[in-house]
Amino acid sequence: MRPGPHAHAIRSVVRDLIDTRDGVTYFAQKIAGVWLHYDLPGDHPLIGRSAPDVEFEDGTRLGALLHQGKAVLLDLEEREELERLAREWKGRVKYVRARAKDALGLSALMVRPDGFVVWVAEGVPDSELARALMATWFGKND
Repeated sequence: MRPGPHAHAIRSVVRDLIDTRDGVTYFAQKIAGVWLHYDLPGDHPLIGRSAPDVEFEDGTRLGALLHQGKAVLLDLEEREELERLAREWKGRVKYVRARAKDALGLSALMVRPDGFVVWVAEGVPDSELARALMATWFGKND
């Protein structure tokens, strides 16, 4: 912040970076917190990161589902066991059964109210693991 040759050099470099697509993307993601990562249990790369704003076939997006301040259990393959599971946390978890335009290879996704992923399924979901995580994150079921 002090004027001087070093500050002028840094300002010049930052200005040059912001004039590039990669540079502006970098700064925008840093400011928005997109690169924030929580160290949560699970080995899928999405766990502990902001949920991708998946677009559904009807044009709605995952981000819009989080506006109610509830966790979202997103079922991308219409599995009844996930719907039953979500009913146990009715009022705290919003169950959504929808087809995504690009499911990113996922069959289900559990997202905290703050938009961070706590559980991911590719293929057949492990509903017992999902149940345990729901109890951890959203308290005992009703």
